[in-house]
Amino acid sequence: MRAIVLDRDGRPAIADVPAPEPSLAVLACGLCGSDVEKLGHAPAGTVLGHEVVVRSAAGTREALIHHRPCGACERCRTGHESTCEQFPSPTIVPGGFAERVGAAEGVAVDESLDDATATMVEPLACVLRGAEHVSPGRVLVVGNGFVGRLFTAVLELRGDTVFAVDSDPARAGRTPDGPVDAAVVCANGGLDTALDAVVPGGTVLVFADAGALPADVVYRRELTVVGSRSATPESMRAAATLLPRLAVPEPLVLPLERFDEGLDRFLRREVLKVVFVP
Repeated sequence: MRAIVLDRDGRPAIADVPAPEPSLAVLACGLCGSDVEKLGHAPAGTVLGHEVVVRSAAGTREALIHHRPCGACERCRTGHESTCEQFPSPTIVPGGFAERVGAAEGVAVDESLDDATATMVEPLACVLRGAEHVSPGRVLVVGNGFVGRLFTAVLELRGDTVFAVDSDPARAGRTPDGPVDAAVVCANGGLDTALDAVVPGGTVLVFADAGALPADVVYRRELTVVGSRSATPESMRAAATLLPRLAVPEPLVLPLERFDEGLDRFLRREVLKVVFVP
């Protein structure tokens, strides 16, 4: 089968690889910022892609679950499933940027969604899990790319007043008109902006590698800083239910053969989201 495979320098290229057995047909796979971070670092032969929609063995469409925690350890029981020792084990093999993947667990996708939009179930699940830590009220989203806009959609739906800033003026949303109750950091290096914006006693959700934490600010202003990473099977099911109700950015959809083009446009910040189809 065809897949996007990393060479020994960590660069992606289309290649023929053995198809897993048993396997499922990939319908679409979204490009995530975490995929981009692995370029140049992941081992040769790696196939990336985890925002995957497949045709199940029963003929239905499913968004695949990226990682599965054990659900029984103390970390899982206290809501820190992404730190479970079992969590890093891959469930999507070899990866979603391919024609087929090994049989895996997924959640049903609403028929009202096209394949490309359905790939957003996984990132939305990550956002829903993170949003549980965000205090209600006035919220600032730092980094108004694709994930930042998912946060805005989710938080506005629950009744929050949401502001959004970005290092790129073309992407910035509504500028905050005063202090906020909480901030969500979706951009690398955005922590200082978030800390400056929240009221004393406020909450900052770290959803990206935001930089070093200035402990003195947290101490003196009694801030709550919490991290959240990845999704759980439960949040995947919730996202699959919610996604048809949200207004989400229109993705750029390209065939696997044009992976380099889609990656380049993503890195140039010309598009918010790229989805590849076999």
